[in-house]
Parts: sequence; structure tokens; C-alpha cells
Amino acid sequence: MQKKDRFLDYLIELPNYLSIFITPVYFMTISPMLIEMSRETGFSSENLSLIFTFFTIGLIAGQLTSIIYNRFLKRAVIITAGYILQIILLISLSFVRDLYLFYILYALLGYIAGIIWIQATNYILESNIINKARLTTISFSFYPIGNFTAPFIASNLVVRNLNWRYSYYITALMALVILFLYFFIKKMIKRKNIINEKTEKISFKEVFTNKQINFIFILICILLLFYVISETVIATWSPTFLRKIRFFDIDKASLAVSVFWMSILAGRIIVSAIAGKIKSNFIMLVLSIVGMISISFFVKAHSLIFIFITMVLVGLGCSGMITLSIADASMLYEKGKGLLASIVFAVINLGTSITPFITKSISRLSLSWSIGVASIFMFLTFLTIAIKIIYEKKTIRVEEPIV
Repeated sequence: MQKKDRFLDYLIELPNYLSIFITPVYFMTISPMLIEMSRETGFSSENLSLIFTFFTIGLIAGQLTSIIYNRFLKRAVIITAGYILQIILLISLSFVRDLYLFYILYALLGYIAGIIWIQATNYILESNIINKARLTTISFSFYPIGNFTAPFIASNLVVRNLNWRYSYYITALMALVILFLYFFIKKMIKRKNIINEKTEKISFKEVFTNKQINFIFILICILLLFYVISETVIATWSPTFLRKIRFFDIDKASLAVSVFWMSILAGRIIVSAIAGKIKSNFIMLVLSIVGMISISFFVKAHSLIFIFITMVLVGLGCSGMITLSIADASMLYEKGKGLLASIVFAVINLGTSITPFITKSISRLSLSWSIGVASIFMFLTFLTIAIKIIYEKKTIRVEEPIV
């Protein structure tokens, strides 16, 4: 009889979910408070906004180098040390008044966050849960939840006339709670892959042994790159598009982005329910079509209601692509989950990093095309998924998990 995943199996992954959740909280909390930060420090909002760039650079570096530490340290030790350092950095940031020191500490914060991200992802991918597509969909649904939570922390501080530096203490407290949860799970659940964990010493040659599977992995990385560019264009550039072209006020433009993230979260809940029952390739193909068409309608939409409807559809189209792709990649190889995760998230963050340069270049020619390019990259995503499906049918068959 096929083993069934239990609710408890998903529940004990909570600390790993929260490690994903807190990553955007680290830097998104300051986004709505840049004006307040600028008034107190004397630095311009534009200079302060570069904090996001330094954090992202650190995040990529951390994700790429995370598996190096697994060669001589256990994963539980890496996560524990990482959270302790995060807490120290967050408290230190509450006292910093030098702009360049801000940049350095945020780069370090991102670096450690990247290390923890990969370690938590490895726990998830190496868990005993059979339905990895559902598991990754649930776990990475915590990222948009983090995007939601961070602005509320900031707005509550501003509304209550509290200093913006208190946000660091709140975030440090959240990190401390997650760290305690890791210890609680380790002690109470006695999970084998935490207690009896072995250090991972795997090279590229040991992992990438099959050329056909390697090509499928490359296709997954390419589709993720195209997709992330499309999603990031909508998430970061649509407010500017709506304010300049559709003459939205800042509240309505912000609400449109919130609707987008809410729709992604709702879509991931739906995807988690059908993952394992319907092939991942088919789900991603449908999502890419929905995303491509709805982005095209969004660019052309003028009425408030129609714009919000298209934003809901765009969010649904973007909901499961990353999670299902990560699940597919994790099932390709038996070894080197950490190495695979590092490569996949490096590709994702690469797409996020280069998107502002794409939108900036195109916006000089046409603001409409600068948002419409998201539809083009979603089409490229669709095309890559189609190539992946055809290639798998002609060469090897990647088995889907059975629920």
C-alpha cells in the first residue's frame, strides 16, 4: 500500500516555512519607511533604497556558498549559528547611522539569510513527505505572506509615532522565535534527518551524471529565469505604470500590487490541493498561458475594475511556477539536493536582479512596453515548458509523486 503523507509531516516543517517567510521581512519592512529613515539620518531615499540591492547581492552569495558549510558542519549547527548572527546584525542595525555601514550590514544580513534559506530548503526537499510538489507549494507560499506582513509592521510603527528602528527589534524577536521552533522540533518530534544528520560532501560529478536529466534541469533553470523576470516586472513596475499611465493615486496602485500577491497566495493554495493529482508540467503550461494572456489584458485595461480583475488573473498565472519547478528539479537527482537548490535559487535571484535594468531600458522608449515585456517573458516560459514536455516524452519519463 502506498504510504500517505500525514498532516503532522507537513506541520513539523513549520520552522523551515518560517525561514522562507522571514527573508522578505528583513528588507521589506523598511520599504514603506524610507521617508522617515531619510528624515532622521539625512540620507536620501534613493541612496537608502540601495539597501535592497545590497541585501539581494548578499542573498545570492549566501545561496551559492551555503552548501560549502555542509562539508564540515551539520545543518542544524549552520541554521543555529545563522539565526544567532542574524539577531546580532538586526540589533546592530538599530544603532547604525553611517550609510555605507548600512550597506555592509544589509549585505551580511542577506548573505546569512541566503545560507539559512538553502539549509531550510534542503530540509524540505529531503523530508519524508512523498508529494514534493504540494510540499514546496505550501512552503514557498510563506514568501508572499512575508511580503504582506512586512509593510504592516512598518505602517503600525509609523501610525503609532514609534521610531522606525524598532522594526529591527521586532524582526530580531521573530528570528528568535523561529530559532526556538527549530530546537522544539528537534527535541519533541525526534526527526531523523535532524538528529542523525550527516554532513554533505558531494561534488558536481557525483550529481550531474546523466546528460538527459542534466538537460531537463537546464530547461527548468531557463524557464525559471524567464518566469522570474515576468513576475518581477509586475511586482515592481506595475505601480509606476498605473500611476503614470492610468493616473492611479498611490493607494490604488499599492492595492493593485497587494491584490497581485494575494492572488499568488490563493493560487498556491489551489496548486497545493491538485499537486500530485495532475502532472506538474500540465499545471505549469496552463499557468503560463493564463499569465501571458492576463498580462496582455492588464496592459490594455483602463477601467479600475478590469485592471483589478486582470491583476487577480496575473497572480493566479504566477502562483505555482516556482514551487512546481523546484519540486521537479528536486526529483531529478537522488544526491546533491543542496547543490541543486543553490543553483535554482541563484537563477531565481539573477532574474530578480536583472529585471530593473530591463524595465529601465525599455521605459525610455515606452512605459507601456516596459510592463508589456512581462507578457513576452511569460510566453518564453510557456515555450520552454512545451520544449521540456516534448523532450521528456521522447527521452525519459520523470515520474510524478503519488498522493
